[in-house]
Amino acid sequence: MPTLTFTITGVADAIDALDRVSAPGVPQEIAQRIAKEVVLPKLAQYPPASRAKQPFVSDKSRRYFFAALRSGALVVPYRRSGALGKPDNWSQTPSGDGLTLTSQMEYSDLVRSKGRQANYFRGTWPTDVDIAESSEFDASLVATSVLVEIIGGAGP
Repeated sequence: MPTLTFTITGVADAIDALDRVSAPGVPQEIAQRIAKEVVLPKLAQYPPASRAKQPFVSDKSRRYFFAALRSGALVVPYRRSGALGKPDNWSQTPSGDGLTLTSQMEYSDLVRSKGRQANYFRGTWPTDVDIAESSEFDASLVATSVLVEIIGGAGP
């Protein structure tokens, strides 16, 4: 009767790979790469100008607008600076196993934050939630790439 013998090798390499993947800094590394490669580039994309008229919410806001226009504090049409999307204007703070991006621009909530977005920007500017949802697939690819890089260096 024939005898079959199996030798399983590579168990130590597999255990080493799992140890590398579960290392404490890995979630932060993944979060930083996702921010750099997926989220920040999406935040930098400006939608086309809507050219919609700015509705005044009160008589006081209308008076302020025209006074600012006369003084030169406001220019029509508004010139976009691009500052809201610049990566340097977003602070990155490690939080748990992730990363929190916070805009340094005072007005960012009025433009990007779901629930706080001004009526003028609704439907034109994607909210923070829209950007997060549209980033999920690409974020999973980046996370997989980081894990493959880590595991790829685990063997002999």
